[in-house]
Amino acid sequence: MPVTIRDVAQKAGTSVATASSALNGRRGSIRMAEATRQRIVAAAKELGYVPNPIAKSLATGKTRTLGLVLPYADAFIDQNPFCTHVMHGVFQAAIADKYNLMLYTAWADHHEPPIGFGQHADGLILVLPPLDEPLIAHCREREVPCVAVVADPRIGVPTVNSDDREGGYLGTKHLLDLGHRRIGLLGGAREVSTSEPRRAGYLRALADSGIAPDPRLMASAGFDARFGHAAMLELLSLPLRLRPTAVFAVNDLCANGAMLAIREAGLRVPEDIAVVGYDDTEFCDTTRPTLTSVRMSVDELGSTAVRRLVRRINGQDEQDGEVVLPVSLTIRNSCGARAASLDRERRRSPLESTR
Repeated sequence: MPVTIRDVAQKAGTSVATASSALNGRRGSIRMAEATRQRIVAAAKELGYVPNPIAKSLATGKTRTLGLVLPYADAFIDQNPFCTHVMHGVFQAAIADKYNLMLYTAWADHHEPPIGFGQHADGLILVLPPLDEPLIAHCREREVPCVAVVADPRIGVPTVNSDDREGGYLGTKHLLDLGHRRIGLLGGAREVSTSEPRRAGYLRALADSGIAPDPRLMASAGFDARFGHAAMLELLSLPLRLRPTAVFAVNDLCANGAMLAIREAGLRVPEDIAVVGYDDTEFCDTTRPTLTSVRMSVDELGSTAVRRLVRRINGQDEQDGEVVLPVSLTIRNSCGARAASLDRERRRSPLESTR
């Protein structure tokens, strides 16, 4: 038979209410001496008492459970590197704060909250919600705390984002520094909040270099390989003199689809067309060639959202503002910078100059 709180109270010589108050860390209206509290704790330890989480949640009104809502049902299983890393960050932070995690798979791809939604979690993390996400109103009606990951800061709840304008600028500026002047943009999707700021960074980099943007080089694209492939084919259909010599893609899956289209056209990456992506997960080391990418700490997006949500659950974060994480650039083979650097080194080599 499992040890109950009644057994602990009997051994410590107190009431059940006193024992419960001491072990839950809640004094409430029950006053007790420190010696009494220590006696209860010692009794619980000696008996091997383990609190019943269901009973504890009834007493405290908290489930110690967080809900995670991804943007589409298959995101939990389709190995999209962005979603995988967000989940990893969420899991790590939830474990560190001793929270369980509930995956709300029934919400994705639907327009009505599932039965019992929000009743079994203290708060929710929404990944990539659109600006008109109906779930936000649902959470407000039921006073369920929530935090959005990669979302328009106007959404009305706390958000955690990366500096996407700076990321768009870094990726494009790198290609400009390599000598490219006709740089294509594979521009994501209007409904995804990161598309516009990354496009704005692309345009700012061109402006800083005195280059007028060419609408023919800006192709609409989604955030997976098939859309990147289709958008790149669109750019490759331009007359040769108008084609881009480099492209900046709004995520790595899109960039990989673009590289496939370039190879299918009989061209080479980066010799004929250089490519830069965005996200910089380990996926970039598996592409052919390896992918230069703007690095956003995707795991940290998830873990930051959990820490912020826990503070909000505990009444310590009442602000609806945006947390913005920094970005950087990881250079690999797809942009041509490594090859150019090696070529410069060879030209400077005394051994090469004597041959």
